[in-house]
Amino acid sequence: MDQDRLISEKLHNYKQHNCNVGGEDYKRIMPKIEMIEHLAEIEHSIYAVYDMHNCNYLLLSSEQKKIFGYSGDVDGKDVDTEAHYRNIHPDDLAFVLETDNLVYGFFAQTPSAEKKDYKLVYNFRTKTVEGTYRHYMHQSVVLEQDKNGKTWLTLVISHLLSDKYASGSPRRRFINMKTGKLHLFNEIDDWDSESVLSKRETEILGLIARGYDSINISDKLNISINTVNNHRQNILRKTRTDNTTQAVFYCKRLGII
Repeated sequence: MDQDRLISEKLHNYKQHNCNVGGEDYKRIMPKIEMIEHLAEIEHSIYAVYDMHNCNYLLLSSEQKKIFGYSGDVDGKDVDTEAHYRNIHPDDLAFVLETDNLVYGFFAQTPSAEKKDYKLVYNFRTKTVEGTYRHYMHQSVVLEQDKNGKTWLTLVISHLLSDKYASGSPRRRFINMKTGKLHLFNEIDDWDSESVLSKRETEILGLIARGYDSINISDKLNISINTVNNHRQNILRKTRTDNTTQAVFYCKRLGII
């Protein structure tokens, strides 16, 4: 990938993205931003709300600031938005830039009423405040649109992945949350076959998510407990997670279950 071209395209997208919003719109949205911030603090989660109009952050949770290397008292509006890209692993940066540019182009052609139906999920390596690179999964959705239906605010929720991803390559999915259909990347960048759960594994993970244990699953599917446990181990291996709770969490966000 031509990284210079991707950066130039990203900057062009940023400069031309002017929204039809004013002071009253920002005043109206602040209670929602404060609610998201409160939720992030309660859950110790990594949340960010990005303002496409002003190219800054209306919200960076405390955990998100740590990823960027900022102290807790820094206002999101004062954060250099390019810090996000500077902290990405050099080998993953072109992938992230291309992903962001492709999604931007997709939304430019998408009817306003449908924009909130989509979710971008991708993972890549980001440098921590300690100077090491860790894999994070990021989910991005349209939070608010302007008076003309143009994307104004995006919500990004991030999660630190297991250390088993240390040598993993970045991946991405763009999902219609209403239909479950994959868009944009499924022909060129879908998960490799080794990591895709089989129909049976997906079924078992779905039952685990509903609270079934191995004995219940064995009875319901009329298979041996040993077979169930073998499937569980395969699920952990393919999702690179340490336990089924993490596997359920991971696969829900990918729209697999």
